[in-house]
Amino acid sequence: MAPRRSGLLAVLVLAVVALSAAPARAIGEFGPPVGVYDPPCSFESFTVDAAQDTSGIAHGFAQLPFGTCGDNPPIHYFEGSGSTWTQETTPYRGIVMGVAWDTTGTYLLHMDFGATTEVRITKRLTDGTYTGGRVISRSGASANSEGDVVATGGRWWAVWSEFAGTSPPQLDLFQAYTIGGTAQGRQRITTHPLWDSAPKLALTPGSTFPLTLVWVRGNTEGESETQTDLRRALGDAGGSWSSSTLASLGFSNFWPDVAVVGTTTYLTWIRDGRAMFADNQSGRFVSRQFLTPVIPHGPSHVAVAGGVVYGGWTATVNRAFVAARVGGVWDGAFASPANLPRFQFLVGLVPRGGKATALNVSFTSRLYATTET
Repeated sequence: MAPRRSGLLAVLVLAVVALSAAPARAIGEFGPPVGVYDPPCSFESFTVDAAQDTSGIAHGFAQLPFGTCGDNPPIHYFEGSGSTWTQETTPYRGIVMGVAWDTTGTYLLHMDFGATTEVRITKRLTDGTYTGGRVISRSGASANSEGDVVATGGRWWAVWSEFAGTSPPQLDLFQAYTIGGTAQGRQRITTHPLWDSAPKLALTPGSTFPLTLVWVRGNTEGESETQTDLRRALGDAGGSWSSSTLASLGFSNFWPDVAVVGTTTYLTWIRDGRAMFADNQSGRFVSRQFLTPVIPHGPSHVAVAGGVVYGGWTATVNRAFVAARVGGVWDGAFASPANLPRFQFLVGLVPRGGKATALNVSFTSRLYATTET
């Protein structure tokens, strides 16, 4: 997953502890930065997301607002892998919430701040045409809203959070979709008094369903702050979901990401300032907590390619960090250079051809990529 992230994050300056004393490297060192999008201005926030096609090329959207870039600059489209990237200005504006790809194009779920605040689903076709898209919500969407989208066969499924009710404010999950045939408009799918946020979606490869939805439950602001847990739900073609608690240890479980490969679900998230990984390859979910301290308010990322499992986070030394598992052995490496004058944030993982590429934001400056050498 892509919520708006401020550069005023409270960052702990701690030493990063090695993941393991692995006898062999599961991941290589990362090479020098390659520019993906260098805006002609200095930004103070960012929302970025990307999805890979079947050949491993990343297709994504980014908005880098505020500062000298303006309050609501155009969203930019980018694509590429390794050291080769292109980008272009789109007709879209607003917060990038989620991105998906299928053979017909690249989908963008975004929040548009026009005359009214709208959640919209739009699409860049494979010939480069930008569609007008459609509004899927005008009710309760705000800067607190987060979302994700998946796509297959020219159709899509979106889930996002928005406020429902005002006393007290309640953040719930909503959906709209066209996968399965008939288009379905905005539907509320959670009604819990605690806030539901940070949803991430994954298709089941080859069969689409069940859809997998992972999200955070728990209030996280002001006097209402409570423990936050992860929940997982499986969805069917009729839009119904069956959910259960996935992670409840610790106080703060946040910023999940999810991927489904075959019959296995892979997850990353952040628990109390530590990077977490889990999968159900054994038939039940088994989790691992890494020693690497990470910023508590940054996203996590998971990807699987060529039998290698990747997880990524932003370490507390303000550098992107990527871990890889080959067999049962984990290893890790920093994916952004040391001693840079600006904070570096990991915003995406793009594994291709046995090498991982990390998408990073150099805060206030640019979006760039680094690749294993």
